[in-house]
Amino acid sequence: MNPHLHPSESLPSSADVPLNGGKGLARFTSYARKNLYLGGVLGLGSPLGLLGIRYYWDHRLSVNRWIYFELVEHGSYYIYAGVGTVLAMALWGVWSGRKVDVQRGRAQALERAALRLRDMADTDGLTGVHVRRHLLEKLDEELRRAERYKYPVASLFVDVDNFKAFNEAHGHMVGDEVLRRIAQVTRASVRETDIVGRYGGDEFLVMLPHANAREAFSAAERIRKGVEKLTVTSKMGAAVPVTVSVGMIAAVPHEADVLRFLEIADQALHRSKGLGKNCTILCDVPATVPGAPLPKEKKS
Repeated sequence: MNPHLHPSESLPSSADVPLNGGKGLARFTSYARKNLYLGGVLGLGSPLGLLGIRYYWDHRLSVNRWIYFELVEHGSYYIYAGVGTVLAMALWGVWSGRKVDVQRGRAQALERAALRLRDMADTDGLTGVHVRRHLLEKLDEELRRAERYKYPVASLFVDVDNFKAFNEAHGHMVGDEVLRRIAQVTRASVRETDIVGRYGGDEFLVMLPHANAREAFSAAERIRKGVEKLTVTSKMGAAVPVTVSVGMIAAVPHEADVLRFLEIADQALHRSKGLGKNCTILCDVPATVPGAPLPKEKKS
């Protein structure tokens, strides 16, 4: 199946081709007949060629004499026909080749356009990170792999502190710049294999495959401290402090339950907000064990 097609838009199989009156089937039949005739003609080359060789061998003296006088009398015509045929076939080859190149170029352009559209659909226009839908798809895939191969996965909720009041005080233009800068800091603070996305208005989600609690907590602290060091200027030219709160979970999932996994990380985020903000709360117990105790918390 083409990876760029939706499952409902898969290419038709041979069973889907109409039996009567279908253009695709008519074209296939036409090509089949043409190739059948061509193959038959080429196949006749073997017996006809053998017949010609035997005739020449038995009548080589008379044939050689005829060829000699034919070239002497009409050699210019043969030269004209040979040169003309070569030029005509060469021009036909150039024309048909350029036609194929144009079709191939159009196909490649369409493929690049489809890839750009897919990237645009998966990327947040403001911050340049992934959108929520793509994040949840990737997290679901990663949790299934982690459940199968028994390795840890960490998820970080990064929420901008007092962002609503910040927008009201400094305007949405400054708020948008803050979101862009936080996205840059977040991407720079994690590994290339980690996935960063915008989960909500002022909330980011980071997925860290193969990251234990210590590694995930270190990444969360790099993000938090990096945002704390940001220099943001208001419309009046004054420096405006920006901080984030981080709630996170790091666990080897026992069941690929995305909502349950994120629920515990979200609870840690709310706990981080309640403790005065600008801090990190880590829940380092499996998110999907039925009847699991309340998660342990680790505060930065």
